[in-house]
Amino acid sequence: MSKQTIRSLAAQINYDVIYKKINLTSAFKQRLGSQQQKESISAVKALSFATIRHYLLLEDIWLQFVDKRPKDKLVRVILSQGLAEYKYLNKPAHVAVNETLNTAKKLNKKWACGLINSSLRKAIECTNYQVNNDSAMYSHPQWWIDLIKSDWPKYWQQILLANNQKPPLWIRSQKKLSQNQTHENHSSIDCAYKILAQDITQFDGFSKGEISVQDASAQLAALIMNPQDNQRILDACAAPGGKTCHLLEKNSRINLDAIELYSNRAKKIHENLQRLNLDAHVIVANASHTEEWFTGKQYDQVLLDVPCSASGIVRRHPDIKFLRQPDDLIQIKKDQLYLLSKIAPIIKNGGKLLYATCSIFKQENCDQIKLFLETHPQFKEIKLNYPFAINCELGIQILTGTEDMDGFYYCYLEKND
Repeated sequence: MSKQTIRSLAAQINYDVIYKKINLTSAFKQRLGSQQQKESISAVKALSFATIRHYLLLEDIWLQFVDKRPKDKLVRVILSQGLAEYKYLNKPAHVAVNETLNTAKKLNKKWACGLINSSLRKAIECTNYQVNNDSAMYSHPQWWIDLIKSDWPKYWQQILLANNQKPPLWIRSQKKLSQNQTHENHSSIDCAYKILAQDITQFDGFSKGEISVQDASAQLAALIMNPQDNQRILDACAAPGGKTCHLLEKNSRINLDAIELYSNRAKKIHENLQRLNLDAHVIVANASHTEEWFTGKQYDQVLLDVPCSASGIVRRHPDIKFLRQPDDLIQIKKDQLYLLSKIAPIIKNGGKLLYATCSIFKQENCDQIKLFLETHPQFKEIKLNYPFAINCELGIQILTGTEDMDGFYYCYLEKND
């Protein structure tokens, strides 16, 4: 794949995400297929991630050097992408400008080359441009910024800045790794290691099933639950199976059911179980439709990692900022509360429920648990305390970027009828 084709594909993918509201994974799949070389795919993805991650700032900068915003949305994307190459991928100014002009020509936007050449050169040369608003400065929709400011007034800037960083590669290893130049040990989670070289294949343990890719904040689930011999455990909404496998790594002498709604995602659970030589009962079903799959034998513990806004993993999925809308939270919260209410009866007396989200929005987290407890007084919170997490009124919150982790929420409940 030529360098110019890489830029053209990236521009089309960015357009798909920003203006057609196609998620980044689907856009990559549609545009790249499976025939491209690994290096070319990596180059396209790097350019797309850099552009989408900082798009609102990039556009705000070059807009200061045009008379009016171009009506052609693909031209806007091409301009922003060219500026991203210069600012975030360290391309020389002349390369960024020339290749952006070539991209415009390849995508039949030759008529816009004069505009692109002039505004991009001025944007690159200017060192004291004025950022017009918070949305541009932090490259997030204003409603998102307002919500984070309200929820986390002391930390909102820290969260937004962390969202725009390239995420690290965390692994989970049951074999203790010594500190060295290729990885860092987590301060509190013994099985979590941050890989500095970004190449997991360098570790012999990966092929042997001793290592899995999993963010440190997600690894906390199995540590909180601490599964005991012969416990009957349910991992609801389980794909791709990281937490399922971690629970079994903690204790293989448990009886674990893993539920996933979609068969293609359930296949990922099977693949991870096989690679790690672990065994679980995988059920393809809607976790909230308990009447269709629940056998009547209640569980000792349930991990309920509910579908959410994913506001804690924006740095891994920057397209979320363009795909998610404020009204989406209304339905998300309804679905979460419904799932909680359906799962509650299948937990035995004395059993435990770990509610988890990869969100930092309080309405999906501690506020949601408040609502649940109002109608389910038989559940009481088990207090959690970790040095890297904020203690909420109910549960704990890991904020995005804390110890370089993803944002995650946990609340551990015990049922006593």
